[in-house]
Amino acid sequence: MQRSQYMGFEGAPSTWSLGIDAPFTLLDAKHGAAVVITGDKVGNFDNMSFSLGYAYRHPLSNGATLAVGLSLGGLSYKLASASAWSSYATDPLVPTREESASTGFDMNLGALYDSKFYYVSFACRHLNQPGVLTMESGSKAMTVSSTFYLSGGYRWQTSNEKLEVDPSALLSFTAITKPQLALGANVFYAKRYWGGLFYRIGDALGAMGGLTIREGLRLGVAYEHSLSELTGTNGGNLEFFISYAFELKMAKREKKYKSIRFL
Repeated sequence: MQRSQYMGFEGAPSTWSLGIDAPFTLLDAKHGAAVVITGDKVGNFDNMSFSLGYAYRHPLSNGATLAVGLSLGGLSYKLASASAWSSYATDPLVPTREESASTGFDMNLGALYDSKFYYVSFACRHLNQPGVLTMESGSKAMTVSSTFYLSGGYRWQTSNEKLEVDPSALLSFTAITKPQLALGANVFYAKRYWGGLFYRIGDALGAMGGLTIREGLRLGVAYEHSLSELTGTNGGNLEFFISYAFELKMAKREKKYKSIRFL
């Protein structure tokens, strides 16, 4: 995934992410595992994160699934050279030297209830509020705040068996920012093409779409137009993703023996 935010704005955020995940069965129970690497450049900060995730998926009697997941990893924050901050030289809170990459332990937690027609999920990123950017004194110059997410959606199968409409909502907030609500809906056709609209209240209006090129290979793109006070100062946000899903055969190879009597 690649995301360019506030395009054309000096120091605008640019993010890329690579993830690999897989379900597996162990002791007659369903599990999931994942590896995620993310790079994020915002202004004079160059950040990286790495996490290993695990989820337990428990089937319920009504056909739904309850999943609980945890990921552990690290954050690496690096501050640009002091020359980039020269215009703020009189501010005592601005570092006067380059900070080498500093890491902090990171923890994320989530839960998902998924049924045939709807889903509800809750997640928390940076649960332990990791400290990053170690100063000369050994103290942490910056703490990454926890972010909470509550989301839900409904799968509406229309009278046309090829057409499905999925409205959804996402609420996100931190301890230091006000809640932000996003509403959207996607339309799926023949389980191959999809497109939709979304509105992040007071912040952005966007559209997205994608398709399955071949079995397992999917492409998608989304564009947001800013509706905040930054409207007119940037070219909006653009996000692109590509994913490929394939089945990994783990079964034992069948052994065959030949006898000269049947040659």
